[in-house]
Amino acid sequence: MPPSPGIDEWLFRAWNLAGSDPILDRIMIFFTILTGVYVIFLAAVPLWWRGLRTATFDVLLLLAVTIVATEAIKYLVDRPRPCDALANVNTLAGYRCSASSIPLSPADMHPGPSPSRVPDDSLSLAARHPCGAFALLAGVSRVYLGLHWPSDVLGGAVVGIGSRSSLRS
Repeated sequence: MPPSPGIDEWLFRAWNLAGSDPILDRIMIFFTILTGVYVIFLAAVPLWWRGLRTATFDVLLLLAVTIVATEAIKYLVDRPRPCDALANVNTLAGYRCSASSIPLSPADMHPGPSPSRVPDDSLSLAARHPCGAFALLAGVSRVYLGLHWPSDVLGGAVVGIGSRSSLRS
């Protein structure tokens, strides 16, 4: 008798719906593509325009630290992607399996940058909410497209939040 699937596989199967709805497929591809760009355009650019150069540097440093940490974890863990490890995974053309499973994004599900040198009012709630929404949807889109395990997306969130917290202290 084969082993029963764990919660990671159960959640993956529940969220992996690629190909089931053409409109939802396009939305999920959109969020997967914009994963790294959202940090720059929703946080760094507005800070730069407001003259907060140090805060802009902090946001970009957060992005770099998160990418380096995530790449190191990918190398150390070397976990196969669900579409390599499981049968009958829904994927779309152009979004097939390769490399390891840990997300490359600059903090999938990162709740929005707020480094220590960013004044409380400089990154308004109007800017924080889109950052958090983009991060959440990026993480969901990775599972939807069959590219990552839910626990890997959660791991990406931990790396992103940890990177942000280390900059705040």
